[in-house]
Amino acid sequence: MKKRMIPLVLVLGLVLGGCGKTADSAGENETGSEESGGAGVSAAGTLPEGTGNGTAGRENVSVSEGAEEVGEGMPEETGSGEGTSEGTGEESTGETGSGKGTPVVQGGPFGELSVMLPEGWKYELCPIDSDKLLNGRYGIRFSPDDAEEGYIELCYIEQFGVCGTGLEEETVTIAGVPAFKGVYDGHGYWDFISFQENFRGMVALTSCVEGWWSEYGEEATEILETVSFDPQVKEGGACVYHEESQEDQIGLSLTLEEISASGAMLHYNQFDAEAPTGELQDGDAFVIEVKKDGRWEMAPLVVEGDYGFHEVAYPIFAGTVTERELDWTCLYGELAPGEYRIRKSVSDFRKTADYDQYELCAYFFLN
Repeated sequence: MKKRMIPLVLVLGLVLGGCGKTADSAGENETGSEESGGAGVSAAGTLPEGTGNGTAGRENVSVSEGAEEVGEGMPEETGSGEGTSEGTGEESTGETGSGKGTPVVQGGPFGELSVMLPEGWKYELCPIDSDKLLNGRYGIRFSPDDAEEGYIELCYIEQFGVCGTGLEEETVTIAGVPAFKGVYDGHGYWDFISFQENFRGMVALTSCVEGWWSEYGEEATEILETVSFDPQVKEGGACVYHEESQEDQIGLSLTLEEISASGAMLHYNQFDAEAPTGELQDGDAFVIEVKKDGRWEMAPLVVEGDYGFHEVAYPIFAGTVTERELDWTCLYGELAPGEYRIRKSVSDFRKTADYDQYELCAYFFLN
């Protein structure tokens, strides 16, 4: 299937060792470059209303820590592989346009998505940081039971945008709200449906559905009449991209994943291997600040008396993603809901007493 649009989601990577405990690893550059066979997305996002202290900012977002929780009455999931949960809709607990079905729910830091799937459809929950979706931060992937390939992704995307030629777009009403439906090159299935108003941020995308669309396409569109998005039900946290999260002089960016009240995974994405003049290094030291009344201040410490960090240097590997695991409870305890930033120093080390120092900040919020 032709790739008609290019995903434009900004993905950054980093991870930290807390209070002298560090785990280093070099991973593949997580750029999300898989083809979706449909709409490419732009994910320049905004902080959701009601997040943290209520302050919103127009920034790119990488979300984290979603739970694979489902609504009341949800049948027990059956695994179909490592890290995968699928359901077959064997219990009939609700109505869809094609009959009784199963409610499927996926929560996340920007709101809760749900859909009712009729008998004969399978699904997979895609929580935050699971890397299961081709596009979007978290959501639900579903398809007919007998489909060998292809699926629909119902996902949350902070700010959806498309690019490419041959696009025909129309405004429709689905699940009682207006939405934009897009079709490329006049083929028989829709490529994306972008919901608006109260469901803004929720997007349905098709991928490799040609083999079953003639038989199930009408039912698939009926299923979307059952979707819902509740921005008031939030869980987990998100890392918000900021200009201070990237330093072009050394080709390095910083972000967080798997954010919780007690810690996170810090990702250093060394995207330009030619930029540094030496070896990039970081240490154990870090500072967390909290935003209060529009100003940044030191997050309250739980440690009593003086404290310090080990004087160590860990390599940040060139041209890839380096991870560090960070547990901040020894200094800050468990963080309350709010807006935060973590400061990290990075050295471009050439030799003893010959290095340049840079500071990067990762901005994040907790619900």
